[in-house]
Amino acid sequence: MFSLPAAPLRVASIPFAAPCGEIEQNVARVVAWIERAARERIGLAVFPEACLTGSVDGRRLGRAQMKALATSVDGGSVQAVADAVERTGVAAGVGLIERAPDGGLYSSYVVCLPDGERRVHRKLQTDGQPHIASGDRFTVFDLQRGWRIAVLAGGDNYLVENARIAALLGAGLLVSPHARADATDEANAWMRRTLPARALDNGLFVVYSDDGEGAIVDPSGHVVAQRATGDEMISAELDPALVGASPAQRWLETRRPELYARLAHGSRTGSPSVEPRNAGCRGAIAVSFAIVRRDR
Repeated sequence: MFSLPAAPLRVASIPFAAPCGEIEQNVARVVAWIERAARERIGLAVFPEACLTGSVDGRRLGRAQMKALATSVDGGSVQAVADAVERTGVAAGVGLIERAPDGGLYSSYVVCLPDGERRVHRKLQTDGQPHIASGDRFTVFDLQRGWRIAVLAGGDNYLVENARIAALLGAGLLVSPHARADATDEANAWMRRTLPARALDNGLFVVYSDDGEGAIVDPSGHVVAQRATGDEMISAELDPALVGASPAQRWLETRRPELYARLAHGSRTGSPSVEPRNAGCRGAIAVSFAIVRRDR
């Protein structure tokens, strides 16, 4: 399922606050951080969700306002980041409101690679954002030296199934950018509590970056680096041996997919597919039921 990377990878979470609509300023700050990351020998820099356009509350802005903030993933903002990546050799993930060729709007996260490639993840879970379309696929790709990367943006990280799919697709590192909606948003606390569990359950590293905080978690669920105070970069060297030593890797190999059909097709209503606790073996017979509804 998973082959270990050939060498350690030094990563950084850069959780700066990006003002909404100040795109040129935000791009300039991202480029400056990439250049600093190069001086500190960072291989991958992870910026927050929507760091180029700034944090956007899609529940309050109208479509016209959202469209005014949106840009193509091939536009000037992303190109400036890609140029910095190629110049420094530091791969970088940045978020924006994407305007697709068909006019659709997406909350997207673009990972620019030193070889000129761009990997685009469209956010899967966009509940509460009526003008933002949902992505329809997972984003998993190879970075360097055997490191396989998955991206889950914002609310994508709230569902345990998404991280599990990333692991089953061979990811050893989960990039988890986030954007706080407002000062009272509890999503940040949720992320702090759940990301160590995601790492532990799936045997992968997690790099979390928000506009106010960030963290790096190892495959055993230990937070190895996190933001304390000030405008700082959080960095750590990821040891691939920790992925191989994670108990989750063994348990992933012993999964029984034939038992999990309800995860894909079931709902929270209806009869659960479990054995009744009060069933006894004496005199028991196998019985099946079918419920048929006649259309009236």
